[in-house]
Amino acid sequence: MAKSSKSQKSTGNRLILFLICLFLGWFGIDKLYMGGSWTIAIVKFLLNFLIIGEIWNIYDIICSLIGRYKLNPLD
Repeated sequence: MAKSSKSQKSTGNRLILFLICLFLGWFGIDKLYMGGSWTIAIVKFLLNFLIIGEIWNIYDIICSLIGRYKLNPLD
């Protein structure tokens, strides 16, 4: 019984992460939600003025859907 509630909790967290990535990820809020630092959130926000930030956010959205989200995609 504990296993099913744990999987539901994990699915709920993935859904919340996906929604944050989709709507607020452009501002770097998803990095703060996952426990990252302000610097990585600000870098993501500033890179949105270039195409790099938009690609990074699309990558984060896809990773949040498949359950392989990372704070730093280079790690």
